[in-house]
Amino acid sequence: MRFASWNVGTLTSKSINVGTLTSKSIDLVKASHRHKVNIAYIQETKWVESKAREVYGFKLWYSGDTRARNGVTILLDKELTDQVVEVRRKSDSIMSIKLVAGAEVLNVICVYTP
Repeated sequence: MRFASWNVGTLTSKSINVGTLTSKSIDLVKASHRHKVNIAYIQETKWVESKAREVYGFKLWYSGDTRARNGVTILLDKELTDQVVEVRRKSDSIMSIKLVAGAEVLNVICVYTP
């Protein structure tokens, strides 16, 4: 299993509404696929809302309060997506996902501190 952590600076674009897929988010998924990353922690996305989206076989869970700062995302490949049993969004800087794989439980925690 491969993990990655990226501070992307922003995944928003002024020409695209917040919450829609941007070319930056698609590039992020393509990079994860190219480097065979199973779980990625992404900080400073600056997406507003707390939602989940599917992009090219990966699933992004994200949490954000304001477009101007913070925002965290956890990206999982398709094989792990079905093993998610819990998603907790504590704030625009902290979120976690619990996975159950066989007899193993994996808590994935993404934290951003400016």
